[in-house]
Amino acid sequence: MSAAILELRDVAVWFGGVHAVDGVSLRVPAGEVVGLIGPNGSGKTTLLDAISGQVRCTRGAVVLDGTDLVDYFPEDRAGLGLVRSFQDCRLFPELTVEEVLLVSEDARRRAGVLATTLHLPWARRAERAKRAAVAGVIDAFGLARFARHRVIELSTGTRRVVDLASIVLAEPRLLLLDEPTAGIAQREAEAFAPLLTRIHEVTGSTILLVEHDVPLVFSLCTQIVVMETGRVVSSGAPDDVRRDPLAVAAYLGASSEALARSGSLETQEPEPGPEPE
Repeated sequence: MSAAILELRDVAVWFGGVHAVDGVSLRVPAGEVVGLIGPNGSGKTTLLDAISGQVRCTRGAVVLDGTDLVDYFPEDRAGLGLVRSFQDCRLFPELTVEEVLLVSEDARRRAGVLATTLHLPWARRAERAKRAAVAGVIDAFGLARFARHRVIELSTGTRRVVDLASIVLAEPRLLLLDEPTAGIAQREAEAFAPLLTRIHEVTGSTILLVEHDVPLVFSLCTQIVVMETGRVVSSGAPDDVRRDPLAVAAYLGASSEALARSGSLETQEPEPGPEPE
């Protein structure tokens, strides 16, 4: 599947008198990784909601490969390869990692109850394909040692990795990532740079990344977009945005800690997280 091109044309999302997103125009080229940063309340997550169909745009257009998605439900957009993560990843706590990933595959490769019960040839082939796909992502994400552990036993960082693995199984063409490092330990956050790079390599998808970890965003993304109060105040290559006074005033200069939150971003093999708690 080829990477998708995303265009936002004067997108606005208003909740009564609150203009959460107010006239955002943006183009995300195929195969690029674009970072979306800004202070809390700047409209980043609401913009992802508008792109994925979780909320309806007050005005403007969300265009995927030339198709306006205004009348597409979230499940219709997912069918086009638009896949999104959420800050609070909710997985089945009592299932094992392998079982959670198999559930993700079942949602994508549906098989009838009767065909499965009767062990029809095509149903058996579908089951083998599901298990092969799950085994592939378990290996790719270094989750083999956690495959038989229940989700409830895992650290927050490892649960995030499982969530990302399930997203990869959906074969995204456009991947919307909403703060993948939120709420995880410092050491685990440092491992997400090579992990997200691997996701990009494995899927070949276009990625729009919302993240508060500024060094992580600047190390991964080819384009940075800075939002404030629902509007884009700066966008461009990382070096250009870093020098832009508007970007500095809106977010980058807000705290000296913001520029060093993730610590070292040297290339390293990703660790899914500590042993189960």
